[in-house]
Amino acid sequence: MTSLSPSPGINETTTMPKKFDNETVLLSTSFLVVIIIMALFGNGLVVTAFAVFQKLRTMTNYFIVSLAVADVLVATVSMPVWFAYLITGPKWIFDLWIQQVWSCVDILCGAASILHLCFISIERVICISSPLTYHNKMTTCRVLLAILFIWLFSIFMALLKVFIWYVPPPAYELTVSVSCFFVPLAIMSACYMKMYKAARHQIKKIILTVHGSPKRFLLSKELKAAKTVAVVIGAFVVCWGPFFVLNLIYALCKMCSPLPEESVLTAKWLHYVNSVLNPIIYACMNKEFRSAFKKLLAYCCLFIPGVHRQDMILERSFYKEGNSLRSARGSFMKGANTRKESSSLRSYASYKEINGYRSCEKPCFV
Repeated sequence: MTSLSPSPGINETTTMPKKFDNETVLLSTSFLVVIIIMALFGNGLVVTAFAVFQKLRTMTNYFIVSLAVADVLVATVSMPVWFAYLITGPKWIFDLWIQQVWSCVDILCGAASILHLCFISIERVICISSPLTYHNKMTTCRVLLAILFIWLFSIFMALLKVFIWYVPPPAYELTVSVSCFFVPLAIMSACYMKMYKAARHQIKKIILTVHGSPKRFLLSKELKAAKTVAVVIGAFVVCWGPFFVLNLIYALCKMCSPLPEESVLTAKWLHYVNSVLNPIIYACMNKEFRSAFKKLLAYCCLFIPGVHRQDMILERSFYKEGNSLRSARGSFMKGANTRKESSSLRSYASYKEINGYRSCEKPCFV
């Protein structure tokens, strides 16, 4: 087994039958076709929504769309090779370069996925714990540089495997497991502990009085963002954890060989399923992404009840006008209630000035 790619491990460390049984092949290939379609469809929607709807172009979403690109690569390169392997395996019958390309793409996308989630956690903790300096620290240029670093590092780790293809374990396996899984996972855990402490501090500190009744003011959007990213990371750990554990067992425990074929195949399935989970989580927990997905589907397919292609066109035509009307209406209502709420507003303004609070930009998940 090589890190993030099971093919050498299956060939070298498992007791293999000559062929997978027909039932296994039928169920596995059918399931894989469904996964490929869902991964391409879901991640394609994420990328398209990010490109079409300007309101989705937040700092967090730059990382998310880059993560979706990695999942598309898995569905278009890795999964088809896995499909062919299920039909012809467990013995590898293709050329060595195909096996190397497959391993490279698996390593590239696996490392890129977890590093994207790591950087998303760092971005979220900066937004929640330091909202005043967020816009100075998280600029578009810095986010793009971070994404560039993620891909360059992932490419380096993938190509390194090809250069040391015949080097026996455990050197490479340990390097990949530590640098691409355990260290980023530790960083994410530290980030979410810091976000949890910041949330508790804000809950205790930010209590406003509006219309004479106490109301708790909280960075609800930012906290929902952190909660959703935590779900994504949890799914990633569940999907990739078994695979890295098997890598370490293969690298460090010679007495444990051969690894059971079922465990290797299950670990591979889990990390391919991860390419499907991210867009599902976005659609279920993010109202803006969910709204964008519905509009795109309605515009392209015309099968969502109550939403038509004309609605999409009219919405784009009257978007600015609607914003202007809402702004004018808000100004009118504010002017009508100025005297009634002047004391509360002055108190609120003083509170913001004293505490120096300013919310960071609209997060990815709301």
